[in-house]
Amino acid sequence: MKQISVQRMTLSGSLAFLALLAFSGEALAQAPAAAPEAAPSESPPPAPPEAATSAPPPPAPVEAAPSAPPPAPPEVTPSTPPPPAETKWYEPVASPTKIETATSSVKLGALMQGQFESVGSSGLDGMSNNLFMRRARILLGATLFDDLEFFFETDFADLHKANAEGVKSTPGMNIQDAFFTYKGLGDPLKVDFGYILPPSSHNGLQSAASLYGWDYYANSFRNSNSFNTSAGPVGRDLGLQLRGLLLDKKLEYRLSALQGLREPATMTDVQAQNMFRLAARVQVNVLDPETGFFYGGTYFGAKQILSFGAFYDFQDDYKHWGVDGFFEMPLGPGALTAQANLVQYDGGDYIAALPKQTAIMAEAGYTFAAARLSPIVRFETRTMDESSAASPDETRISGGLAYWLHGHNFNLKAFYTRVNPDPAPHGYNAINLQAQFFWF
Repeated sequence: MKQISVQRMTLSGSLAFLALLAFSGEALAQAPAAAPEAAPSESPPPAPPEAATSAPPPPAPVEAAPSAPPPAPPEVTPSTPPPPAETKWYEPVASPTKIETATSSVKLGALMQGQFESVGSSGLDGMSNNLFMRRARILLGATLFDDLEFFFETDFADLHKANAEGVKSTPGMNIQDAFFTYKGLGDPLKVDFGYILPPSSHNGLQSAASLYGWDYYANSFRNSNSFNTSAGPVGRDLGLQLRGLLLDKKLEYRLSALQGLREPATMTDVQAQNMFRLAARVQVNVLDPETGFFYGGTYFGAKQILSFGAFYDFQDDYKHWGVDGFFEMPLGPGALTAQANLVQYDGGDYIAALPKQTAIMAEAGYTFAAARLSPIVRFETRTMDESSAASPDETRISGGLAYWLHGHNFNLKAFYTRVNPDPAPHGYNAINLQAQFFWF
């Protein structure tokens, strides 16, 4: 019995031990894996690598990846400045001596016309030959406060031209123009005061530097020595002038009160009690206006001009009136230019040395722009109220060429003129060759 009990106990213990093992295995299977060193093992775990047991070496320096270069700025193509505006051959150049401040400017210039002349006579034989300076001028222009202008020029006319006695002319330098202009009221009204060209024909108001032919018409200034200015510049007088452009610059006017002829003193009265000389001009600009104090003889087609003018100039019994027209238009490879002036002088009893006379003056030409060349023809006729040997009727016919190397700044002109006075023993010829230098 006892042996059977022991066997039963032994069997019960074995079964209990097996049940415990089974329970433990199931628990181990469900438990999370432990760290290797904690895991039960019948053999010791393999030794870790030697490096694992020593102190870890310092981390190897990590080579920084090359940073991406900053983005290149957008490529800027240097802008090519626009080429300067082409200066046309006829455009005047600015004076390199111009001085400007915030409120004023001054510039200096010059006009020289060197000339060869060979001219005959209506009563004598042969040709008179001269090399002389037709005009030698110094010009000064100034502005002040944007509303004041000043113009001043001198002249030494016909320098070293021989007179009838063969003596070369050296008269000394004269003041040709000297006036200031107030233009603060704009185009409708400008005020001039000084030594000026009075309102007269279109040709008589042109700048000597911009003439189309080699000189003014022979009859433009027939009265120039009639106002006690025989030693002074041709055609000028001193006075006050109002001028302006109205109706979108389609109408120009000029009104002048001038010194004129001053009467001498008498035994009982002082001198200069008489009235002043008065002159007026109006011009209708159908196309482009002429805006300056001086008109141009040609604009080389840079403007389209069709104008008609009329003027009246008087003092006491003296009268001078006229009408004129001026035309210039680009046409084909160049420009067509033409003008005509009709004037009448009558000194009356006031200026007995100026007999009544009527003059018609005209010129026309075509400028070939590529060649800078203008063939020009001119016609003038003067009819005296009472023609005489001292004051004959006269016809002048001229033809020639103008070579505009630099427009009005530098040009060459060659003209032939046939003059036929009547009455006179015979007519005569004139040849004029001129080189002009103008800088202003």
